[in-house]
Amino acid sequence: MQSSLIESSHFNPARRTFIKSAIALTASVSVYGGQKSENEILNVIRNGTAYKIPFMRNGKIEEDGYNDLCRIFADIRAGVAVQMDPDLFLVLSKAQKWLSDNQINRPIILTSGYRTEHTNAAIEGAAFNSMHLYGKAADIRMEGIPADYLARLLRLCGGAGIGIYSSFVHVDTWKERAWRG
Repeated sequence: MQSSLIESSHFNPARRTFIKSAIALTASVSVYGGQKSENEILNVIRNGTAYKIPFMRNGKIEEDGYNDLCRIFADIRAGVAVQMDPDLFLVLSKAQKWLSDNQINRPIILTSGYRTEHTNAAIEGAAFNSMHLYGKAADIRMEGIPADYLARLLRLCGGAGIGIYSSFVHVDTWKERAWRG
């Protein structure tokens, strides 16, 4: 049997680099998953608008940045913002920082943050007691990052609930569990 070169995204050199980097992440879990860094910045796109928000300085929540993120993660259908769980922002920031440290600079594309009960009820397949209702969840994606890899990275960076869907990854800070939607 003669082997041939397979041209597909599974054998893309950039993908191999990403996979090698993901393996390295496993070895550095304590650096990203268990420790809060001094300064945290979140680079987010919501409804086509890009934001780069510093929300932690010198190991403490920076109030203006935190409040800006809460507004960005608001229920846009209802126009309601709440105080989001700062740990959610830390998980997202750590995942983004790890990618950046490995020369993968991508904003987080936020598809859903906080949801009111009315908005949650209107979303097909949304859990009755969704963590979105409590400001502890986000549905995100990142251009060029496969959902499976993004989900693993979010878990290693401290994400608890991880759901993989066709067009996004759900991450929350409630309790550890995983699913496919």
